Amino acid sequence: METLFIIYDEHFEAQVRAIIERGMGVARYTRIDNVVGARMVQPQGPASYLADRRNRMILAVAEGPTIAQLVGELRALRAREGHGLRAFVVPVSQVV
Repeated sequence: METLFIIYDEHFEAQVRAIIERGMGVARYTRIDNVVGARMVQPQGPASYLADRRNRMILAVAEGPTIAQLVGELRALRAREGHGLRAFVVPVSQVV
């Protein structure tokens, strides 16, 4: 099993939730609002959001193939948008 951490601007809420809820085997997940990030020294380009405000985080635990599917869709979203979304995958040693 793996944990997927997705940090994104609230502007992307509908797209990220659609990816998570598309029936890919994620029965439950946790969403945390008002996640504060650090500003980049040099912005990547014009954006319709502030990099350190209005961020959210979703944590989802699932089997490796499910996480791989989610990561693929998130990569495609990031490629389309170019900014405002980061995701990390961490192995799970135990689930209680």
